[in-house]
Amino acid sequence: MASISPTIGKIMGIPVQLHWTFLGLMLLAFILLITASGGVFLFSLIVLLFICVLIHELAHSITALRNGIKVKKIILLPIGGASVINLNKVKPRLEFKISVAGPVTSIVLGIIFFPLYLVFPGGLLGQALQFLFEINLLLGIFNLLPGFPLDGGRVLRSYLEMKHSFLEATKITVKASNAVIILFIIGTVIYSAAIKNVTFSYREFIVLWDLIIALFLYEGARAELQNAEFKDGAAGLSVRDMMTRNFILVNRKTSINALYRKMVSKGSTLLLARKDGKIYAMFGDVQKFKNYSYSSKNGIMDLFKTEVPQIKESLKLSNALDMMQIDEVNLLAITKGRKISGVLYAPNIYAAMQIYLSKSKGKNQS
Repeated sequence: MASISPTIGKIMGIPVQLHWTFLGLMLLAFILLITASGGVFLFSLIVLLFICVLIHELAHSITALRNGIKVKKIILLPIGGASVINLNKVKPRLEFKISVAGPVTSIVLGIIFFPLYLVFPGGLLGQALQFLFEINLLLGIFNLLPGFPLDGGRVLRSYLEMKHSFLEATKITVKASNAVIILFIIGTVIYSAAIKNVTFSYREFIVLWDLIIALFLYEGARAELQNAEFKDGAAGLSVRDMMTRNFILVNRKTSINALYRKMVSKGSTLLLARKDGKIYAMFGDVQKFKNYSYSSKNGIMDLFKTEVPQIKESLKLSNALDMMQIDEVNLLAITKGRKISGVLYAPNIYAAMQIYLSKSKGKNQS
């Protein structure tokens, strides 16, 4: 599954990506830079926001790295970001430490910039220092709110995990998230009604922006609850329990006609091939292969471009699900020795897990 967030570089070996919302904000700032008065200053503030968010996320990542936890990447958003870390085997106390590092760093930065703002209160420098003071405090305090997917939600859950199961801690935190969303919406309505001497378009912008944030929080909480339920339901299951053998193994000698017949008879469009010890996959189109011809000495193998991660049959299903999420892939090849014994395909496995969980809930209620 390809990411829609482009990588802009690496820091300490960690890829840094810009989320599309941040890209949109920077594009708007660039347009204002070349079309509006004061555009240079506004663009500079966006750059400062970028730096502040980056420092916030680096605090998470550095804390993780110092504790031997690998950081996959950093994704930057205007209201914060995400350090993609596999916390599957991390104890609650360490998760608490990693989660709180970002907000604390932002608040400390805000406190540092406050006296500088008092020393230089006027002019563009003073405005920039005021912005740095306010934005870092906002990043720190906002991300400490007890709701997913904010840092505060993970802080609260990791604290609750010391006395509750992961699923129960997640459910309690999701309830707190919903309360935060309701209070946030109420606050937005009160604020938009109370502010004076502003244009109607400004009021509309504030309401729209806050609704986007509320939706972001709601979707984040819903995704965390679903992942926790899947993780709990997958406990005790291995990938063998959920894998499918509905694929076709292709080699250099496979002819188009033979492949076409296999695809029709088996009803499968998932094709796998081994090249240089790696496994590659593609989804074939029956009609396309029916009329396809090739002249390369490698034959049909030249069509396989997408490498698929390999896992063992004995791997826990919860670990495989974490791997899919962290690595942003929707297909895993399952091996037993040198043989490809099956595949895990995300859409199928999540549908199967939903059925499995609904049956489990039905048994518990009866």
